[in-house]
Amino acid sequence: MSRASRTTDAASAEGGFTLLEILVALAIFALASVIAYSGLDSVASTKSALDKEIRFWRELGMVFDRMEADFLQSVPHPLRENQEVLLPPLRGGKTGNSDVDSGGFFIELIRQDESRAQVRILYLCEQGRLMLRVSTVSLFGTMVGTGNEAGAGQIIDMPLLQTVERCETAFLSVSNAWLAEWPGDQALARPRAILVRLALAGQGSFERVFYLP
Repeated sequence: MSRASRTTDAASAEGGFTLLEILVALAIFALASVIAYSGLDSVASTKSALDKEIRFWRELGMVFDRMEADFLQSVPHPLRENQEVLLPPLRGGKTGNSDVDSGGFFIELIRQDESRAQVRILYLCEQGRLMLRVSTVSLFGTMVGTGNEAGAGQIIDMPLLQTVERCETAFLSVSNAWLAEWPGDQALARPRAILVRLALAGQGSFERVFYLP
C-alpha cells in the first residue's frame, strides 16, 4: 500500500492537474470571460450612442444649411402676379394651425435653381414636423402658405425633421426690430435676417439666425 501511494503521488507531481486545480482554472476563465463581455458590450453601446448622436447633428446641420442656401439665394425683389399685384419676395409667420403650446410657422420665398428657373420654396413647421415643399412658380391664383397652389406645376414634399415639439420664427426689420410676421406693414422687401428656433424631443432647443445680404 505504501509503495502504490508513493507511485500515484509521484505521477501526479510529474504532469497532471487535480480536480480542484481544474475547477479553479475554469472559474477564473469564466470570470475573465464575463469581464471581457461586459467591456465589449459597453464599447458597443457607447459606439451605438455616439453614432446616433453624430447622425442627429449631421441631419440638423443639413437642415440649417439648406435653409441658409435657400434664404441667401431668394429673389431679392418683389414679384408681379397677373401683371397687377406685387408679391413680397419673402413672407412668413405663424401657420393657421398653430397653437400656444407647440407653435408653428411657414416661410415662403422664390429662388432660382441650378438652371436659373424660379421655384417656390415653402418651409412648413407644424404638428410635430418640419417639412420642405418645392414647386415651380405659378403667377396665377397662387395661395401662399396653405399648400393649395392653384395652377402650380410639380410639387415635391420633403420631410426634414419628425420630432419637433415647438418651432418659432422671427424676421429682422430695417429698424432692427424682430417681427413675428413678414412683411406685415413693411415695404415689399426681404428682412435683414431670419431667426429659426426648434425644440426637438429628447435633444433640446436649437436656434439659428440667418443674415440676408
